[in-house]
Amino acid sequence: MNITPIQQISFSECSTEFPKIFNRVLKNHEVISVRKESSQEIIMLEAKEYSSLMETLYLLSNPINAERLRKSISQHK
Repeated sequence: MNITPIQQISFSECSTEFPKIFNRVLKNHEVISVRKESSQEIIMLEAKEYSSLMETLYLLSNPINAERLRKSISQHK
């Protein structure tokens, strides 16, 4: 699995370059952190990626499902 570092940009850059940033997230599957102040930060990622993460969290939250997934991964290797 390839994990790409999160790109960090400022709120003002996001405001002025939003169409470009939006396309980067979709086209390059980038995850971008937008920071307004030290305590105000959001993450931008493609909706499909978000859905996939939420599904994985849901499946791993159940110990039985988590064990089945671990066994499947182990068998695959």
